[in-house]
Amino acid sequence: MTSGGAEDYTQPVLAGEGASDYERYLRTDDLLALQKGTDEQVHRDELLFQTVHQASELWLQLAWTEVKEATRLLGEKELAPAERLLRRAVECVEYVIGQLDMLEQMSPWEYQEIRKVLGHGSGFDSPGFREIRKVTPERSSSFSATTG
Repeated sequence: MTSGGAEDYTQPVLAGEGASDYERYLRTDDLLALQKGTDEQVHRDELLFQTVHQASELWLQLAWTEVKEATRLLGEKELAPAERLLRRAVECVEYVIGQLDMLEQMSPWEYQEIRKVLGHGSGFDSPGFREIRKVTPERSSSFSATTG
């Protein structure tokens, strides 16, 4: 509160690191620290590569979480809310596909420079895609039970 009794919205009220409540709530310091700094990158497009894949994992987490909840709702014959969540999950996956298109902005030679520091890592190792594959059969059987 200011001396006049009005709340000072320029000052954060949430606990945590960051200059604003936005930064504190989203933990932007932690989030942005996940990418390599320019002095650690083998190629300048490594930031593009990391950003696309890290953001994809966040969208996939939301997608599989929504599918899992939709599956529960289908089991309870709550079709409208389940449909809303499934549409949201589909949109999340569409965002991922759109983001992956960004990688086409790298040449094969640029990618090969980055590939050298990935170790054995591969998109097949994606926790998000693994979870999507895990919850999809559950959703299918719930949907069949609801419509049968």
